[in-house]
Amino acid sequence: MFRYLLWRLRFEACNIRRLLGPGPGRLQYLAFGANLSDAILRERRIKPLAAQPFTLRDFGLRFDHPAPWSGCGYASAEPAPGETLHGMLYTLSERDAARMDFYEVVPVLRRYRRTVVEQDGITVFFYQTNRSTPDLKPTAEYLGYILQGLETHPDVQPDYLAAIRSIEPGIPGALVSTYHGEPGADRGRWSAALIDTYHRCSLRIFISVLYRFSLTDPFIRR
Repeated sequence: MFRYLLWRLRFEACNIRRLLGPGPGRLQYLAFGANLSDAILRERRIKPLAAQPFTLRDFGLRFDHPAPWSGCGYASAEPAPGETLHGMLYTLSERDAARMDFYEVVPVLRRYRRTVVEQDGITVFFYQTNRSTPDLKPTAEYLGYILQGLETHPDVQPDYLAAIRSIEPGIPGALVSTYHGEPGADRGRWSAALIDTYHRCSLRIFISVLYRFSLTDPFIRR
């Protein structure tokens, strides 16, 4: 729970910094998951300074980033020679990019990491999982956000869209008690049950309260 609280407090500090202005720096962020959706960007009060379709070569879209619910995963970009990954390239202010890091749970909890690549003279960053896990499926809602963004992308091949449309959505299972980190050392039956219950309760508070509600976010102008 302490790490979730620390994440929220640092996020609030990041928001306060954003309230002082967007900052002078500009970064190119490649979105290929739910951030393709205008609805998600509005909810996060992030307005790109510019946006254009972008195709990243030699990377593939994978849903191997574990969600808080068993069996479900979020998008990540993994090296894949010969493949292409379609998304939107957003120009963000440095302070909005820092806020995006928190929405993607990079600071403190380190679920994702920023990955920086250069292509055709453009330096872009995107989020790559730190917890690559096989056999995960995106939820139907999450797939909808991706398709909503890709359908406006002029360079998306029909087979790419068809492949995403053909993905069978996952059904969220139970909350994952190890979401915040790796399992601990072997424990007794009762202590393991108590610790797992504590972690699940902490995670529930994180995703339903700490992640969703902010004292400073409502004052940020898009």
